[in-house]
Amino acid sequence: MISHVSLGTKRYAESVAFYRHALSPLGAELLRDTGKEAAFGVPPQWSFFLYPVAAEEGRVTGPGMHLAFQAASRVQVIGVYEQALSARAESLFSPRERPDISATYFGAMFTDLDGHRIEVMTDSA
Repeated sequence: MISHVSLGTKRYAESVAFYRHALSPLGAELLRDTGKEAAFGVPPQWSFFLYPVAAEEGRVTGPGMHLAFQAASRVQVIGVYEQALSARAESLFSPRERPDISATYFGAMFTDLDGHRIEVMTDSA
């Protein structure tokens, strides 16, 4: 239902490098970087964008907001989580089953360099 999503960042260059590294296990690539917009996705679909936000503009995160990336496998979930942590993400929960969410859920969550809560999940066994 959602075509694409964007996040603001006060650490644009670092965040572009972060997501380039963290999303690689999903097959996602940096498809365009103009310095004012970074577009990620699995070609040809552009699905995730970063935009620079000036320091004086306030917060770039919102209470209760998180973004979830769909993985095709548990291996991809673990890969994204490990890549993100190696790029200075902070863990919110490690890759695991969550029967409180669903019988098939397997996922992890971390915060990116700006504090956005990012989830990666799959329903694949």
